[in-house]
Amino acid sequence: MRNFIFLILSGLIFTGCSMNVKQDIIPPVVYNSSFEPQLTYLNGLIEDDPENPEYYFQRAKVFFDVHKYNDALKDINQAIYLESNEELYYELLARIYQKMGKTSLALNTAHRAESYKNDDPELFLLLSRLYWEIKDLGKAQQYLAKAKQLAPMHSEVFLLQGIFDSAKGDTTAAVKAYRMALTQEPENAKPYQELAKIYFARNKEDSAMYYVLEGRSINPNNPFFTYFEGVILDSKGLKTSSLRAFRKAIQMDSTFFPAYYRLGVDAFNSGSYTEAQTYFEPLSDKPEFSLNSNLYIAEILEKTGQAAKAVSYYENVKSEDTTNVKAKEALNRLYKLYPPVVFVPKVDSSALKPSAKGPLTDTLKPGVKIPKVETKKDTAKVKKPKPVVPKDTTRVKKTTQTIKKTDSINNIAPERKDSIK
Repeated sequence: MRNFIFLILSGLIFTGCSMNVKQDIIPPVVYNSSFEPQLTYLNGLIEDDPENPEYYFQRAKVFFDVHKYNDALKDINQAIYLESNEELYYELLARIYQKMGKTSLALNTAHRAESYKNDDPELFLLLSRLYWEIKDLGKAQQYLAKAKQLAPMHSEVFLLQGIFDSAKGDTTAAVKAYRMALTQEPENAKPYQELAKIYFARNKEDSAMYYVLEGRSINPNNPFFTYFEGVILDSKGLKTSSLRAFRKAIQMDSTFFPAYYRLGVDAFNSGSYTEAQTYFEPLSDKPEFSLNSNLYIAEILEKTGQAAKAVSYYENVKSEDTTNVKAKEALNRLYKLYPPVVFVPKVDSSALKPSAKGPLTDTLKPGVKIPKVETKKDTAKVKKPKPVVPKDTTRVKKTTQTIKKTDSINNIAPERKDSIK
């Protein structure tokens, strides 16, 4: 306790000595098993100097570490408002968006950070992972190569290489890469996550549980290890314990979506449709879970007598997977029962001009006389079609004979014309 008070006083003295000088690095934060002392300390610094962006940046990092992403987002946006040209601020903002499942925003923000500083291996690793999340393996590998060139022995370089190897089906190479990552940084919990997945897929639950427990000992606040413990327990038939683990993972991080999906499936299979829908709804727009979640929600709505509402969810599935047979069959069936409604825009009668006979009668109040509207007659003359006269063939013959006779007269020598007349 004495050390804690001493550090706070030291920080305040340091702050008081440099009130008029912009600090690049804030005083050291008091670290503890709880994040509350850190927040208390930073709250005091912000209260004394609310225009210092570094304080908001550091507090955003604390919120980020304890999975309070909305609070972290608010603080990092304030830091950027106060200092809009700092690469580290945009990098943290990108990581926050990534954790919130907003991959497109995360990618755009990471590129904004890259525009300020293009030689940061940490940023290249983040970009590599983001491109991996949108299934652009080519770009993901390009940024991994950039990071490897700058920091070839970086733990995250081996981690991402292991993820790419595993995706290609080469789990042996992946395990080797993850172990190399742990050699470079034994406190990096992420390789433990990936190793637990691989050994569980190999039906080696005991080895998978070993990596779960090791990873949790390093990072006890990481919801993955609690969640994956639930996955392993469920595979052993310990359903009650597994469900407890999934719920605890959500308590640790309210945005940990794999746990929502597991709980939703279990509730659906047990007939608790309303509960299942509450778990699936947050996943309906998340790329990794959206297709199956929309299908589950649509089925739940049909089972609970809300078939008309199910149409939009089946349409979501169809837009994501045009070959989905289940969605197509359901839509064909439902559109027969609930034909699409064609909406006709309502016309404002007051905006209509009066007709030639007078104003619209339905817009008048009772007892109001309809005023006469003088209309000009259309004086434009209409040309009458000329009558078709049948040809007089006899007249044509006479005319032809006359022309021939005239031609013969014109061809006679001048001295003979008078005699002919």
